[in-house]
Amino acid sequence: MITCPSCSKQNQDHYKFCLGCGAELPRDVPQAASDLTAPAPRAQPAPVIEDETTSLGTGWDQGRAPAGAAAIEAAGVCPQCGHDNPPANRFCASCGFKLARTTRGGGTPAAKEPAGGVTLTALNPDGTESGAYTLPRSGATIGRETGDIFAADTFLSPRHATFTVRAGAVFVRDEGSLNGVFRKLTPDQRYPVAPSQIFRIGQELIRFELLESQGTDPDGVEAMGSPVDGYVGRIALVLGRSTTGPTFPIPETGINLGRERGDVLFSEDGYVSGLHCRLSYEDGQLYVTDLGSSNGSFIRLIGEEQLANGDILLMGQQLFRVSL
Repeated sequence: MITCPSCSKQNQDHYKFCLGCGAELPRDVPQAASDLTAPAPRAQPAPVIEDETTSLGTGWDQGRAPAGAAAIEAAGVCPQCGHDNPPANRFCASCGFKLARTTRGGGTPAAKEPAGGVTLTALNPDGTESGAYTLPRSGATIGRETGDIFAADTFLSPRHATFTVRAGAVFVRDEGSLNGVFRKLTPDQRYPVAPSQIFRIGQELIRFELLESQGTDPDGVEAMGSPVDGYVGRIALVLGRSTTGPTFPIPETGINLGRERGDVLFSEDGYVSGLHCRLSYEDGQLYVTDLGSSNGSFIRLIGEEQLANGDILLMGQQLFRVSL
């Protein structure tokens, strides 16, 4: 037997995840003699159904669920990996998937909210798919606490972003996550950049900053970084939560960014294309335009933004394709 370090429930030694709390069980842990002779644990009572208004959905791709899925889940078979679990299990012993909840004393499984028309598909670096999550019709807040394809990404906040469906349109809003929600720009798409907004090329996080007057000293000397005629602002490399690196001024004529060609070069970043993107200025507004780069340019979203079919989002360390 393996004793769960989180909730102290005993599990059979071939289980990978705790039946009581879903935590991953330690591997290759020597067992005490009392563990080897201990009687099998008694069946746990069926869990009480939770309030469905707080549920974030099942997390598995309902669009590809096999026929009779409700009956399969009631029998204890995990819809994600197919492992046969005892009826009282709350989590799959093989993969940790949160199983369907049942009413006290058995009964029928809690009814799922019908799948909506919005699916987030996780993409591998080579463009292949690594899993999908179908949102409920009303939308949902997703993050690391949602589990499923989001669970293993430690760069995702527990509640990272909210997807909302209104009048047939889908919107996304960052829920104050630490690392933000980034939208991939299509080639030659000109996107407005607000002061203090961050965009990403390759592995570089870049923030647009306005040049602000800091006044003069008693001798009338302007401080470095003050506004200069012909320049509209600057970009700063973001190195940490409150740390920035080198800064580069942005003239009214704009600048190009790349690894080999342009006004600002990132020669050591192999994910930046030779000529990656352009910053341009027009009628008091700064714009970023991807110039057909291999890995794309991403803008960190501010507020709520409408999504289109095929949009690519970067959340945490994972790319997601939006299918409507």
